[in-house]
Amino acid sequence: MVPDNRAPLQLRFRGDLSALLRITDAHGEIVSYPITRNASIKDIIESLGIPHTEVGSMQAADGEVDFSFIPQAGDRLEILPISADSPPIRPTTLRPDPVQSYRFLVDINVSRLASLLRMAGFDSESVQQLGPLDSKRAVAAAAPKQDRILLSRDRELLKFRAVMHGRLIRNQNPYLQLQEIVNLYRLQRLAKPFSRCMTCNHLLVPVEKATILPRLEPLTKKYYSVFSQCSHCGNIYWQGSHYERMREILKTSEVSP
Repeated sequence: MVPDNRAPLQLRFRGDLSALLRITDAHGEIVSYPITRNASIKDIIESLGIPHTEVGSMQAADGEVDFSFIPQAGDRLEILPISADSPPIRPTTLRPDPVQSYRFLVDINVSRLASLLRMAGFDSESVQQLGPLDSKRAVAAAAPKQDRILLSRDRELLKFRAVMHGRLIRNQNPYLQLQEIVNLYRLQRLAKPFSRCMTCNHLLVPVEKATILPRLEPLTKKYYSVFSQCSHCGNIYWQGSHYERMREILKTSEVSP
């Protein structure tokens, strides 16, 4: 059959991807996109408002395609979201170069998430602590250079080609943001609560209570006996309310569908 050059490209967005679309003429999960030029599927999807970081796989008639695929009029593609079944530590068609471990670069617009990820024990750098970065492009380049997953609420930042591993954070509440990341990447068993400094990301070491007693508040002295200290900045930590909330998040988190 000769393809109809007037027929639009049919894109079916699965999971929560359809909620990210910035158009009003989508019919449920399906978008009809007119082909007026040779454009990569990455460019087409991002023109609809979805950063490529949110796409886990794309299925065409002949099988899975990558971001360089140039669709033709009348083509039909199924676009699936990133899920717990396609972790960034494994190579995929879209991302043949996986990250080596779950290390994060956290954008300014979700800055509290950095400290909560550290509290859970994950190596998390904040964009604010990288020094002066004069553009979004510089931030985008920093993530792969450090082999980190970029977390942000900025769609335009996550559209940069340099960013191969990232997440457009859906939630606004920092604790829900943490739960979102824990669920997405199945981090429950990898968590090591209170092993990193929430301020500077360095590792914590045990410290005797007697050596830090002058630095403790009266109630802390009275009710707590086990302490850790940052090996870099000297901050002191104990298993208070933050610790209990962390345990609850890790306990109640469920694997995302």
